[in-house]
Amino acid sequence: MKIQDAYTRWSTTYDSDRNSTRDLDRRVTESTLADRKYQNILELGCGTGKNTALLDRIGRKILALDFSLGMLQQAKTKLTTDHVFFVRADLTKPWPAKTGSFELVICNLVLEHIEDLDSIFNQVSKSLRAGGEFFVSELHPFWQYQGIQANFRNE
Repeated sequence: MKIQDAYTRWSTTYDSDRNSTRDLDRRVTESTLADRKYQNILELGCGTGKNTALLDRIGRKILALDFSLGMLQQAKTKLTTDHVFFVRADLTKPWPAKTGSFELVICNLVLEHIEDLDSIFNQVSKSLRAGGEFFVSELHPFWQYQGIQANFRNE
């Protein structure tokens, strides 16, 4: 099954499934960024919006990208503000983001699915304003070496 299809299927139970990695990621992201303020934020792989609510509190304008229509639909049910924009996008292709327009680019539990990280880092570099920040929260490489990856149960 393609990753995109798997995440679309997973979207309806993603938030309620037992997932200590997801929950730890959310706590770390909240504790790191909660006291900061940004004008423009780019969220890569927003999923069901588990971190987008935080970004909504700390940012004036948020562009949240994900390649799974199901995940985006779940996220849209949580946040209906006029300054969060959810857009379907494949992160391995050019992003629908203006060059040099973001103070924060955030990427949580996404890079494990990307084969060509150079393209991601190049696009992040183009998207950030001078002095901008790139926040990454990712699986520890030792988990990947052991073959542990994101998964869910499907009938």
